[in-house]
Amino acid sequence: MDISEKENIEINYWKESSFESPDAFTKSNLLNKLQECRHFDYKVRKYKNIFRNKKSVLEIGAGQGWASCFLKKYFIPNANFTVTDISPHAIEGLKKWERLFEVKIDSSFSSKSYNIEAEDNSFDLIFCYAAAHHFVLHKETLIELKRLLKPKGHIVYLFEPTCSKLFYPLHYYYVNKVAHSTPEDVLVPSEIKSIAKKINLKYTNHYDPVQTIIRNIPIGLYFQFLKTFKFLQQLLPSSSDLIFTKEQHKP
Repeated sequence: MDISEKENIEINYWKESSFESPDAFTKSNLLNKLQECRHFDYKVRKYKNIFRNKKSVLEIGAGQGWASCFLKKYFIPNANFTVTDISPHAIEGLKKWERLFEVKIDSSFSSKSYNIEAEDNSFDLIFCYAAAHHFVLHKETLIELKRLLKPKGHIVYLFEPTCSKLFYPLHYYYVNKVAHSTPEDVLVPSEIKSIAKKINLKYTNHYDPVQTIIRNIPIGLYFQFLKTFKFLQQLLPSSSDLIFTKEQHKP
């Protein structure tokens, strides 16, 4: 499957989904996102020093933008928020979450992660939640995000599936074994580190096997195992938060 095919699947999912299309606001969608809100809340509190006092925020791969609405409501209400997603049909659903959280997102539009119509040095925080593994063109995306980021600003990829190069084929097979609505992938931290170094972004990978949402007992036990044997997090399939910083330009 080529990139265009994958992108079209992502775009059309939000149009055709029976519970997340622009015309639907189902109970299952609401309950699922409220569970995700719990985990997102944990992540934001964990990195409160990064999120605190930010003035201009961009969310990429936002889906319907619920995370930005939650963040604006409870953490940084005075920030200017821009919400983007590859699918215009996803962006159409933003208004539902604005009503639910009683907030107004300042700007929203459909955009690919590697081609965003905004001026250089526009944002002091760019984030996504469980979305970066869908981007495919990681180098191009990070180059674009660096362009948009203000000096000393942060790019934050939260709650991403990761594993070593050694286990990537096995983990990729596992995540795609079960039918998904959109193509799934896994991030390899060493590859992301290499990209960041080449484009002069400071990069840190934080392994975090904490799971506030337990989908099933075996997965819960597996991540508890990773919490106990931390040295295995760098080798086996795990979960990570990836943080990038654009350093101040030196004359």
